This record gives sequence, structure tokens and C-alpha cells, in this order.
Amino acid sequence: NRLYDALGRLGFDLGVPGGSFYRFPRALEDAANSCCMKAKDYDLILVPSDSFGVPGYFRMAYCIDTEKVERSIAAFEKFVHEVYGR
Repeated sequence: NRLYDALGRLGFDLGVPGGSFYRFPRALEDAANSCCMKAKDYDLILVPSDSFGVPGYFRMAYCIDTEKVERSIAAFEKFVHEVYGR
């Protein structure tokens, strides 16, 4: 829930979680691959979802410790602020 709420506040279109351990947020630009490549500079490993049949989105797994989820939220905040000015 923390990750879902944080990404929503940052402007990601998420949809309602369905109870799995991964999400497909809409990228903050048309080219999901570009967004994912930029995210690497912030230690965020995101997979463009074109190969999953969902172009313009990326896949992220969150089956990790709560501490790592919290760190990823801080990384997402910095990434979105510095790259997209949000």
C-alpha cells in the first residue's frame, strides 16, 4: 500500500492493485524503454512492458523487504523530481 500510494502521489497511473507482487504503472513519457533506462541512474530496475503486451507501461516487482520498498519510494521521488520535474 505504501508503494502504491507513493507512486500515485508522484503521478503514475496505476489502476487498482489486484493482489499480485508486481505492478504495471504507465510510464511518465510515451517511450517506456526510455523511462526505464533513466530510472537505472536512480537504482530503480524497471522492465518496459511492451514484451508483456502493454506498451507505454513498465513492470516492477515488489516482493522484497519493507525496508527496500521504503528505499525505492525515496528513489522514485528523486527520479520523478529530477527527471520529470514533478
